[in-house]
Amino acid sequence: MKKVLSTIGKIGVSAFFLYFVFTKIAFEEVSANLKQINSFYLCLSGVFLLVSQWVSAIRLNLFFHSIDYNLSQKSNFILYLVGMFYNFFIPGGIGGDAYKVIVLKKKFEWKAKKLTGALFIDRFSGLTAIFSLLLILGYVSLSKYVETISDSLASISLLSGLVVVFIVSKIFVFKVFPSYKKVFEKTLFLSVLVQVLQLLTVTFLVLGYGAEQFIYEYLLVFLVSVVLSIISFAGIGVREYVFYQSAQWLHFDQQVSVTIGLLFTCLTAIISLGGIWYVFKKTPLEKEKIASDN
Repeated sequence: MKKVLSTIGKIGVSAFFLYFVFTKIAFEEVSANLKQINSFYLCLSGVFLLVSQWVSAIRLNLFFHSIDYNLSQKSNFILYLVGMFYNFFIPGGIGGDAYKVIVLKKKFEWKAKKLTGALFIDRFSGLTAIFSLLLILGYVSLSKYVETISDSLASISLLSGLVVVFIVSKIFVFKVFPSYKKVFEKTLFLSVLVQVLQLLTVTFLVLGYGAEQFIYEYLLVFLVSVVLSIISFAGIGVREYVFYQSAQWLHFDQQVSVTIGLLFTCLTAIISLGGIWYVFKKTPLEKEKIASDN
């Protein structure tokens, strides 16, 4: 019941924000904008988004391997795609993370508690990267609007913030999840890479509309929408609302802004749809072949 109510609530939030946005902006205008984007940049966006998901899957498998759950990279990516499909297209059903836990526990008799811990720390690593990039983009964006703060003070504040985020994250992992100490730096690097690839996805969408003069603002707004997407279903609605509202505050084209948010949602849906093939194909999962010492 708790899961059902949570899902209903998230769908309600998504529906509310979509309704709000499209009562302010005519859907016909957004639809027309969808057709005007440069197709080359749109394709590049899709490629970088797909690569970001591939890197994200590699990061998750590093956490699995660190607790001796040696899932093969191929099986891990298949499982990752199916999890994306469940997250995006099956409201009210089991989520993508729960699906991974159930399947791996059943197939290999791995402990659900350890699997859940790996999935949690994977999300935590991603969140650490997001907050780090938020600080950097916030610094770059605000420097265009606030001229009263000295460059040296702003730089010191930025570096201090990044150090604090890194130290707090490291202490948390080392104290609460010591099994992942050996892969902390590597997985954090991959987390940053994932977010950079997604920022490139948004960058090419922005370039596709010739709005590069606001590129840093769009990237900052995107990361804020990623953080807030937790309150909605698959980020739908909240992302479009954040892009709409930010356009009002930062004075760039509202229709283009909402269209960019909507296009990111559409690209995510297309990639997530790839998991349906493996839902029906039932490809057997395999462990990584570990070379013997002999």
